[in-house]
Parts: sequence; C-alpha cells; structure tokens
Amino acid sequence: MTEDAVAVIVPNYNKAKTLRACLDAIYAQTHPPTDVIVVDDQSTDHSPTITHDYPCTLITQPVNAGPAAARNTGARHTTAPLLFFVDSDTAPHPDAIANALHTLHTTPGTGMVQGIYHPHPLYDDGPVEAYRVAFEHFWRKRSVGRPRAATLFAAALIPRTVFEETGGFDETLRTGEDAEFGTRLPERYRLVVTDTVVTRHDDVDRFLPFAREQFGFATQTPMVMLRAWGRRNAGTGMRVNAFSPTGLVLSGLSLATLPFVPWWPWLALVWLALLVASTAMSHEFLRFTYRIRGLGFAAYATALHALLYALAVVGTGVGVLRVAWTLARGYRR
Repeated sequence: MTEDAVAVIVPNYNKAKTLRACLDAIYAQTHPPTDVIVVDDQSTDHSPTITHDYPCTLITQPVNAGPAAARNTGARHTTAPLLFFVDSDTAPHPDAIANALHTLHTTPGTGMVQGIYHPHPLYDDGPVEAYRVAFEHFWRKRSVGRPRAATLFAAALIPRTVFEETGGFDETLRTGEDAEFGTRLPERYRLVVTDTVVTRHDDVDRFLPFAREQFGFATQTPMVMLRAWGRRNAGTGMRVNAFSPTGLVLSGLSLATLPFVPWWPWLALVWLALLVASTAMSHEFLRFTYRIRGLGFAAYATALHALLYALAVVGTGVGVLRVAWTLARGYRR
C-alpha cells in the first residue's frame, strides 16, 4: 500500500435519498480511493442496500450510536495511511481527494485538510435548504487561510497517525463531535481549510427540523468548550467566525427586551432597533445571498438569519445552564 493510499469513510443513517449520489462522486474521483467503507448506523430505510451496487465495504453498527462512533468504526476497518471522511448526504467534486492530497503535501505542518460546501445544495428542495447551504458555504469559505477554523468532516483528509494521536471521535457526543475533535488536534498540526476541496450538500429542507438542529448545536457548544478548557488548541474546532459576537449580543438584548413590550409598548421600537442592528452585523452574508439568488431570497435569508441568531443565543444559554448543573453535581460529589 502506497503512502498516498486513501480510505474513504462514509457514516450513513437513513440517507437513501443521497447515498447513491455520494458513492457515485466517490468512485468518480481523479485520485481513486484504496478503500471505500460505508458504516451504516442501523438505518431504517433502504439505504444499506444501495451499497450492493458498488465495490465498497458495508459495516453495520450493532446499535444506533451516532456519527462519531460510525466514523471511528470505519477508521478501524482499514489500514490505509490516509483517511478521507465524507458525509453520506454530500457529493464531493471529482478532484476533491487529489486537491486535498496536494494541500497536505505542499503545506508544511498540515495535520488535517478540510474542504467547504458548494453554495448551492446537492438537491434544491426549497428556501430553507438554500439558506442553510449558502450560510455554511459563506462562513466556511471565510475560514480559508485562517489559523483557526471549525472542524468539518463532511469532506476532510487526515493522516491515520494524526487521527489516532488525537484520539478519534468522542462517541458520547451525538452532535458537535467534529468541533470537539478539533479542540483536541495537537497544536503542532495545522488545520488547513481549502476551497479547492468542494462538496455539494443536501441539507435539512424544512423549517422545524432546521430550528431543532441549530438549537441542538447551540446547546452542545458550551459543553464542548468546557471539555476543551485549558487546551492550547481549544480554538480550533469551534465555530469562531460563523456568527458576529456583536450580533449575538444585540440579538440577546433584543430577546431580553421582548417580554417587557406588553407593559412598556415603547420598548417595541428598542426591540426592533436591536433586531435590525444584530441582523446588520451579517451584511456581507446577506449581500452574498442577493448575489447568488436575488432580492426575494435575500429578504427571506434576512428573516431566517435573525431567527438563527436568536436560536444561537437561547440555545447557548440553555447549554450554559447544563454546564452549570453538571459542574454543581460534580462539586456536590
């Protein structure tokens, strides 16, 4: 096996809609993978049977254990020196692996190479998904060339030695596991984000699942930060540039003002001003939505973005309370 042998690891759970497109894209790579391992996390749809049409290895988890456990399982079932993680709801561009290898070999100190999302979804299922994918593309593209960025394993290449030294994924986490992994990446390794590695993503396309997902991630963030406390590389992995800190503060103030409006109606103007100001902190992203889809979508994205800030504020608050409760329980013991 050569030093550039790459094993592609695909965690899968109920992705019958996208798994075929994902595997088609993997087998169309200009740098063919040595192994393709699909780890099924006890899917209840027919997605595992899709793998029968490809020369890949299918591993079925004994219980549904989440993407962290699935990725660790895939890594254990290959001896390839390089691991390329691909989510089963994505389809990487044909040159993704080749470009990731080039970056790994030409950028000194690189311990992990990760790509970005394409600004348009794999399957365009409506404005919620269009907004979500556009936002993920925009802020991750801004991470290109930055010393610290949020780790993303939708399209990421990492040497096995680095993966094992970092300790793999924390299997107790059901969300935020990729961000938490980044906080443990040894400091001597660089996380390189490149826009030469691109993947198309089929994201959540309905409002309520979108809101639940964003809220869930926000509630998990304080616990991930607590676990990373004191680590010199703790900044790597977190979504440090996804939101404007000022925007979050203004959004929090607007939420704090809203309950008092029935008693003091004039506060409605204060609430509106704070809401507009918090949204204005993302003016670059909103201009981007106008460029790619026009005025109507930009207006829709503005409203959804204001909601995203609110979910981030409330979810983080809930997460902080969870951390406080966890610490208090540990102190009492």
